[in-house]
Amino acid sequence: MSDVDEPFDADAAAAAWDARLRSAQATDEDHRAFQNWLHAAPEHHDAYDRLQAALRALRRHGDLPELSALRDEARRTVAANRKRRWQRRWAQRGLSIAASIAAIGLYFGLPQDVRPLTPASIEQTFATTSEQRTRIKLVDGSLVTLDSGTRIAVRFAPGNRAVRLISGRALFRVAKDAARPFTVTAGDRTVTALGTVFDVRVLPREMRVTLAEGMVAVRPVTGPGAVQHILQPRQQLVAMAGSASAAVRTVDLRTVLAWADRQFFFEDEPLATAAEEINRSTDLTLVVDPAVASLRINGVFRVRDEAAFAEALELALPVAVRRDGNGRLIVTRAGGKPLNVATKE
Repeated sequence: MSDVDEPFDADAAAAAWDARLRSAQATDEDHRAFQNWLHAAPEHHDAYDRLQAALRALRRHGDLPELSALRDEARRTVAANRKRRWQRRWAQRGLSIAASIAAIGLYFGLPQDVRPLTPASIEQTFATTSEQRTRIKLVDGSLVTLDSGTRIAVRFAPGNRAVRLISGRALFRVAKDAARPFTVTAGDRTVTALGTVFDVRVLPREMRVTLAEGMVAVRPVTGPGAVQHILQPRQQLVAMAGSASAAVRTVDLRTVLAWADRQFFFEDEPLATAAEEINRSTDLTLVVDPAVASLRINGVFRVRDEAAFAEALELALPVAVRRDGNGRLIVTRAGGKPLNVATKE
């Protein structure tokens, strides 16, 4: 296959081969040519093994809300390789997500606010606008990701670390400190953890706590004999405002926590199914032409930037993406007739 027989470096060629062999157009000749390339030099084996190890890591950890180490490595890789000729050639030919994980990670990174929190007795307030998300690093090393329209107040003291979620939604990755519990007050409940990852959301009539890692205790702020709930990973507590009772259920972390990084991992997934998951979990609306609904998609998508997401989708698959007058993204076959969605809701 001439696409990868040209003078790419080994890592780039390995990614290009992976992209080609995952596609529905891969032929027996392609597989034979890949085997010839793989055995042509030891560095080809090494490069292909590194790529597959990275993909396995993404599959293992795709349900976690953050992949910071992988994103940092992706940014370094993109910065080092951006000037290389193979990247320009890939952009011209089209990429699969498997071949462009690093570039997508660069485009969709979440901005960080790393202002240190001032000492003990001073309370600080952090807020986001209706069109903003941010991540704050607290003085103890904990990370707080704020959704749009969110407001929190933070106060640290020698014996405790206290946060009030005044409105909105926040994801907490708590640094371990056995001497100082980390407590989040939201609505009429408190969530206490020593070192864990959990999501708290305040709605007009209820509050929700979802645990991703570790263990948390959730209890009403007041009331004698109030019931305390100990959550395990993948559990979500839902409490109605003013009620002493609460319900605990098992949830899909990918769906519940997708907002934090707007990240989705797909492995050989039909495009129509992938679009449904994105539509359920974000404010983005994808309308997929039935002619391309069965195309299979692989890799990591982050949909924070719609323009970059559309470009990545077009690079991954033989599709065209356009925005209609209602703000939806319409996905059709590349070079095909525009899809008439005027009557679709």
